[in-house]
Amino acid sequence: MNDESQSEFNGHLELASGILLVVTVILGSGILVLPGLVFERIGGDGIYAWLACSLLTVPILATMVMLGSAYPSAGGVAYYAKLAFGPYSELLVALLFLGAATLGLPSIAIVGAAYLQKLIGPGVGIHLLATLLILLASFLALPGGETLSRSIRLVGGSSLSLLVAVLIVLLVLAVRANGVGFSRPENFSSIAGQIPLIFFSFTGWEIASHLAADFQNPSKTFGRAMFCSFLLVCSVYIGSAALVHVADIKSNFNTPIFQAAAQVAPSAPGWLVALLGVSLIAANLFGSVVAVSRIILYLSCRRILPASLSYLRNGAPRNSVYFVAALLIVVVACDRIGLVDIEMMFRLAAMNFLAIYMISAIALVRLRQSLVSWLLAAVVVGPSVLIILSAASSPSYIALTALIAYLLKRNNRTSST
Repeated sequence: MNDESQSEFNGHLELASGILLVVTVILGSGILVLPGLVFERIGGDGIYAWLACSLLTVPILATMVMLGSAYPSAGGVAYYAKLAFGPYSELLVALLFLGAATLGLPSIAIVGAAYLQKLIGPGVGIHLLATLLILLASFLALPGGETLSRSIRLVGGSSLSLLVAVLIVLLVLAVRANGVGFSRPENFSSIAGQIPLIFFSFTGWEIASHLAADFQNPSKTFGRAMFCSFLLVCSVYIGSAALVHVADIKSNFNTPIFQAAAQVAPSAPGWLVALLGVSLIAANLFGSVVAVSRIILYLSCRRILPASLSYLRNGAPRNSVYFVAALLIVVVACDRIGLVDIEMMFRLAAMNFLAIYMISAIALVRLRQSLVSWLLAAVVVGPSVLIILSAASSPSYIALTALIAYLLKRNNRTSST
């Protein structure tokens, strides 16, 4: 099997399962925390910050849809970079992506473990629970074909349904208690200042690009699934921002849904929000492990990683899933002994995603010479450069990744084009 032809592996996701899988990749722990933090800082203007970030995500989404529909591959963003610029760029993007995944996903698992601990009590440590969540997500990601589709419908459908139901009920109760109370935005600079904080919640479209080859007829279905997922994700984010505003939460801004429930539905069971957090993060880990295992498969086919990782069993890259699980558990262990910390993991992961967006947008220009490509690249690259330069450690971290990619390429660890 090579990176251009993966016939044993392709084409099992229909539109509905594809939408749910992409949604699980995007929706994570951010929705349980960030709406409250933004509301604490800028009050009622917070909902406009979420609207602005939704609009800013559109060019990134369009870039990934155009590339994924035209060039479906398990390699995703790394494959697009190879087509546009050659094997060095392929390796650079692959390292950036794996760096983002191996830093971001363990941090999400640790957040999920904190919610799980609220359900079962403090007897089991956070890091052990995070490891168990990773193992559960990896177990669900092992099958292929229709079995994987059933897992997607079960995990993604149940978590999304629970989230939407909770938000709708709480929002209706909040409106009955307090009215609507929205007004025009007052401070545009404050709204713009919250976008970097919110942006991490909108990352994941580049992860979803690695799933394009999983779709039936990806030239049509992948784009539809991405846009439908985008509408669902934006609706949920804006709905959560509206909830904390209408409920007018007064405290516990780092657990806004819990606080909104305490104010507008005091008789609601306290474990409900914890269950919501666990289900969301478990689904997010599951979808992400599925997607990341695809680039591991791709890199193995390209002989960048060991060939054994490209082994398929019943159309599923099981060895790749095992590799991803082991990698994430190692990072959780590093956090446990203090070698890394969760804030640093989130920050560096977000900067990696921005660098990937920039390279992907420029690759689109190279591959699809059109006015639309140039406009998308301008809109994506400009803000990304400014955000990366504003973070003190990000340029040096990305430069180090580029140097490692160069040394690996020089030592002939990549395959020929």
